Amino acid sequence: MQPEEPRPRPYVRSDEGARILVVEDVPVTLEFVRFILAESRYRVSTATTVGEGLRALEEEPPDLVVLDLLLPDANGLELCRALRLLPAGEDIPVLIITGDDSPTSHSAAVRAGADDFLRKPILPAELQTRVRSLLRLRRLRQQLRLDVEAILDLQVRQEEMVQFVMHDLKNMLGALLISVELAEEDTRGADWRKHQHRMATGARNLQETVSMFLDLSLADHANLALQPEEISARAWLHKAVAEFSNLGSRRRHPYEVTLEGLTTVNGDAHLLRRAIFNLLDNASRIAPEDSPIHVRAEAAPDGTRWRLMVCDQGPGVPEDLKERIFERFVRADAPASPRGGKGLGLAFCKLVAELHGGTIRVEDHQPMGSRFIFDLPLG
Repeated sequence: MQPEEPRPRPYVRSDEGARILVVEDVPVTLEFVRFILAESRYRVSTATTVGEGLRALEEEPPDLVVLDLLLPDANGLELCRALRLLPAGEDIPVLIITGDDSPTSHSAAVRAGADDFLRKPILPAELQTRVRSLLRLRRLRQQLRLDVEAILDLQVRQEEMVQFVMHDLKNMLGALLISVELAEEDTRGADWRKHQHRMATGARNLQETVSMFLDLSLADHANLALQPEEISARAWLHKAVAEFSNLGSRRRHPYEVTLEGLTTVNGDAHLLRRAIFNLLDNASRIAPEDSPIHVRAEAAPDGTRWRLMVCDQGPGVPEDLKERIFERFVRADAPASPRGGKGLGLAFCKLVAELHGGTIRVEDHQPMGSRFIFDLPLG
């Protein structure tokens, strides 16, 4: 006859398996408490002195401490105070078991960091109830800390997104103002049409950025999702560089565009355009006036990726900044440059690269300057 399989337990408590340290010097009491807690499916370790308890705390911090006050080598409150000084000790509940019911003793224990008291003689049901309540309190403390950290992180991300958008809006407003100023200086019909086109382009860019910001403000920035599409590489790149000429028109930089081995790529055209705007803005800020800025797109040798490069003839990026230049608020502007940035544009470029499953890096450009390289998947 086959033995019956054990029936599945209908309910498993969330605190089962919790680690509990019992510090008690009376053998009968120690074994009684250990047995009751083990029966409740806790993992129990024991100590009989403050010294043993301290060593147990250092080896593996428990989820709860059951502590007697009258121990052979010191008062149990010494262990309680030491626990509160540990990195994670503030969240570990302490249940004091004592025969002393005086208010003075209880007050001293509370000041030392005790959470609850259990008077001897100990009743099994009362011990189990106090332990479960304190373990639940520990979980709530931990969850509250995680919630607070999540809220603070969300707040930081939202503030960073505002800064990103304000950075782009500043550039677009600058382009629009340049077009307006040029239009005021030159009233000929043909030039008016050129200025009108530039102002319309700048206004559309502003509208798109504001719309995107309003959309993103409805969701956590960490959940920003791509809207991929098939992009005609040549048409998209030439259009993006031409639109940026609004920003660079008074910096007198010729923009050279080269494509090799690419017809179409997949990606979020809007985010990629914003990224290349930031790279071009970065290049035009630090490169000498009249020096060319080269934009190049090419297929990678492995056939699965493509590269987008922006090369300038500026002072270059110092070696010690090449890894950090894409962090928020890190800047490497030329000391003599009057056009300082906020250290957000390159951080946004890194975000766009990572969202596409790619990378961005900076290299030295020969004979001088920097080469910023997007390495992105084709699909």
